[in-house]
Amino acid sequence: MNPLRVFLLLVFLLLVAVSLFAETTDLLDADLDSLFDDPPEEQTLEESSGNSILSSSIRQRGFSLDAAYSFYGGIAPGWTEAPWYWDTEDEEYSHIIGTNMVAGLGLDFRISETLRVYNRFSFSFPDFGISVEEFYFDYNINNVVFMRAGKYDLTWGISPNYPFTNLLSRVPANKGGDPYIAKVDIPIGIGGIQLLALTRKGFWADPSLPAFREIGYGGKYNIALPRADIDAGLFFLKAMPLRGFISVKSTIANTELYAEAMASVEHETWEDFKISGNLGFYQDIFGEMLRINGELFYNSEYGAGWFRLGTDLRDEYISPFINGLNIAMNVVYKPGGLWGFRFFTQWLYGVNEAAAQLVPGLTIDPLPHVNISLAVPMALGSRIDENSTLAYYRNNADRNNRPFAVVFLVTISGDYKYGHYE
Repeated sequence: MNPLRVFLLLVFLLLVAVSLFAETTDLLDADLDSLFDDPPEEQTLEESSGNSILSSSIRQRGFSLDAAYSFYGGIAPGWTEAPWYWDTEDEEYSHIIGTNMVAGLGLDFRISETLRVYNRFSFSFPDFGISVEEFYFDYNINNVVFMRAGKYDLTWGISPNYPFTNLLSRVPANKGGDPYIAKVDIPIGIGGIQLLALTRKGFWADPSLPAFREIGYGGKYNIALPRADIDAGLFFLKAMPLRGFISVKSTIANTELYAEAMASVEHETWEDFKISGNLGFYQDIFGEMLRINGELFYNSEYGAGWFRLGTDLRDEYISPFINGLNIAMNVVYKPGGLWGFRFFTQWLYGVNEAAAQLVPGLTIDPLPHVNISLAVPMALGSRIDENSTLAYYRNNADRNNRPFAVVFLVTISGDYKYGHYE
């Protein structure tokens, strides 16, 4: 039998199996991607930019202007990859104070109920960088087909810890870059189909325009059953393995559950067939005072990774997955009261490498528009040599080999929105 048919058949059978399981569960109401409060550097200026085109295309004609400002200052003794920008030759950062100022401007033009154009720019200091964060248009064809094309980010998958089913961010080493996407969404009954073409600047041999072989093609189908929400998709790019995924999220006995599976195969030889998967939960205790997320993830693609977009406090980079079994646990405790105090901790553990990352911390809002955060990222377990590309000690390549750091950050931020619609 043709290897491609075998691959597609396995993905289909996996979809059917998960659908049967989902019929016995409840629909997941919460968005697992918002398990924790978004850090200041990852908040968007345009609240609806991540929503479906359907909801954004029915508004009246007009425009809106969104401005956001953030001022950061802090210190990170023991941390070699400081989470803010500055120009220094000091690799220890044990006595350096980091500062960064960022301004963002979003322009949303609803030209008609059919056409919308959105731009978002950012300006930073002290590097005086100016960049176009997003630039795209939406087009509505008779409320049946919804198009979006331009420079923006699009996320697939569920896991807040291991985004292995976000096939659009899976890239070869040193092949990241801004995403350029053209997609169409077609609602069908209780679900819908999404078809897209995607490329990244890092794929281009010619710096001016991509060739056809440097453009990836994919599709995703969503079905919202009464007791579960299911996604299944495929993505193909010549430089990458052919990958397909399926995900399901639901609720059983007040515990929100999610499960994902991904299959990959080298499409040139139709060899090296691999399957990865996860199982996770999300639970609120005492109302929303205590929020817990736990996950088991098995990665069969050794050395594979995904592209992390840059933020106000972090450059873009490619982050690898650790091979084999991985465990994640996240806890946020919000007792309420004084200064909006919140305690958080994240624990990631790679079983095969016997290495872990533990990040306890706390954050408070003592004054309007002011946030103060303190965290102690730690690398635990086995150490590795300089030639290794994985394990959590590589996340902080301190030349003094210190296993922990202290990160203190003060943020002053605010935003202003103005809109006028007919």
